[in-house]
Amino acid sequence: MANVASFSPAWYHRLLRAHPAERGGDLWFQEEARAERLSNSIRIVYILAWLLSTALHAPGNFFWSNFGNLGLGSVWLIWAVAFQVWLYFRPYRLGYKFLSTAVDMGLITAIIWVYQFADGPVYALKVPTYLNYFCCLGLAALRFKRGLAVFGGFLAVGCYLVLFLYFNLRYHIVYGTGAEHTTTSKISWHYIAYQVVYLAVFSFLTYVMAVNVKRLVELRAREGLAATRAQERALVAASVAHEIKNPLEGIYGAAQLLMEEAKGNPRFVQMILKDSVRLNETVHQFLRFSRPFVARLSDFDLVAEVQAFCHSQNELNPKGLLEFTSRSAAFAVHSDPEGIQQILLNLTQNARRFQHEGLPVRIHFEPHGEVAEIRVEDDGEGVPEELRGKLFEAFQTTSPKGTGLGLAISRKIARELGGDLYFESLEPGARFIVVVKRRAGPEASS
Repeated sequence: MANVASFSPAWYHRLLRAHPAERGGDLWFQEEARAERLSNSIRIVYILAWLLSTALHAPGNFFWSNFGNLGLGSVWLIWAVAFQVWLYFRPYRLGYKFLSTAVDMGLITAIIWVYQFADGPVYALKVPTYLNYFCCLGLAALRFKRGLAVFGGFLAVGCYLVLFLYFNLRYHIVYGTGAEHTTTSKISWHYIAYQVVYLAVFSFLTYVMAVNVKRLVELRAREGLAATRAQERALVAASVAHEIKNPLEGIYGAAQLLMEEAKGNPRFVQMILKDSVRLNETVHQFLRFSRPFVARLSDFDLVAEVQAFCHSQNELNPKGLLEFTSRSAAFAVHSDPEGIQQILLNLTQNARRFQHEGLPVRIHFEPHGEVAEIRVEDDGEGVPEELRGKLFEAFQTTSPKGTGLGLAISRKIARELGGDLYFESLEPGARFIVVVKRRAGPEASS
């Protein structure tokens, strides 16, 4: 099974591999090329399934019927395979989408047209081979090109109407009621109208699907590009932070010596020490933000861990008390206790800055099945509405003493552990909700 699992992705990537000439195009062009190759492979699978099902009905049928289904169907299959080989060895061009769709519609129309020589024009109009039009429209939607969806829809409706007009002019078809349509060689007007309406509606759905697929691909492309650029900026900024760190420690050490030797203005030396400490903390937080988070997973009781954190913080800072409540006595998790403590430390430090004097910061624990919520609340002035959308971005802060990295680091850690971090506005105050999964890491998906 392992060999099959490893073979399938390798085969898939070879099938969709880009031609060297395509790598010079943008990301959107390369995705179009992959979509063309993938949709053509789906076309081949569909034609094979259709030919195999048709072969079951071939014995006893007239020659022309077999020629229409198996003969022209084989031509369709040969065309699709040859086109796939062409796509594999040649760079993609936009016109290939329209060419392949036009060939599909033409061959399907020819298959229906041949039925007149075996069973007459009425049978040709009744035969469900027109459903192949639907398949080709679906393939057009997979290639996220709105123009192709419109082109394919017009071709499908147009080809079927041309067949209908041709048979009427050549054979002067006699139409009957719905009952006669079912029991005799006559055909109903309603049946023809239904087929045209079905094709038109499916063409519209194809257009909508193409628009949605294109929007999704564009979104993924933008997200990937934004993530790449953010990673590049983080690497550059981390390098600059490393370069700042060493001389900053030298400045701090020199200021301490000046303070100890009573040289220089004490007020200015104290300002240097204070700003050096603040800048050093900012550098350390940014380095923590730019580096990948490495989780150290273990089994522990999350309720006891949060309660112990609140107890230790209350001992260190009695003026900024944390009030802990829980709806559960215990909640066993497999996660990173240090990572969760880091999140809580960042959130409680923020809440203490804004909480009114004499009021505790509230921490509430609430389980929900396989996840738990840890809510950190304060009664301060809250977050301005214009800043809420950027609250978790780096260097976004509403506090003059903050670095703007605490919330970004906290959300990063929470998501690395399989959870998340959310903000909710209170009246007054703010609430931050930490979502913790019962099992973080690779085990969570098993």
